[in-house]
Amino acid sequence: MNFDQRITVKASPEKLWAFVTDIPRVAPCVPGVSGVEVVDAAAGRYKGKLGVSVGPIRLTLEGDLRIEADTTAQTATLMAEARDRRLGGGVHTTMKMALEPAGDVTDLVITTEATFLGKLGDFGQPVIRKKADSMLADFGKNLRAQLEV
Repeated sequence: MNFDQRITVKASPEKLWAFVTDIPRVAPCVPGVSGVEVVDAAAGRYKGKLGVSVGPIRLTLEGDLRIEADTTAQTATLMAEARDRRLGGGVHTTMKMALEPAGDVTDLVITTEATFLGKLGDFGQPVIRKKADSMLADFGKNLRAQLEV
């Protein structure tokens, strides 16, 4: 399943880039994140936990995140694999981010490809898409709240 999002932030590309590529700083902007642990910052490797309700199911996804950032091009790819230990199932995602400066604002363009496994995969696309769209919209609000001060 693919998701696309464009978030406009009143911030310079440099300020936005520094924030979104700093996983411990940006993680609290993601709804449901309850923890991020640095595994190897130089290699862009982290562990994290995300609580999310999809339909009647409450999941606690725990897994690994890796970021590959190209500072010159201001693009990054985040790869995550997470599982819910209690219910089984999980998610594999690849998220690509790019910055597009536009005057006094910068657009953060996010393209996500996700594969849902187990119980999470049993839900229909409309239910998952609605939840993902809601989470991305909340992420955008939280991101703007952090940077537009």
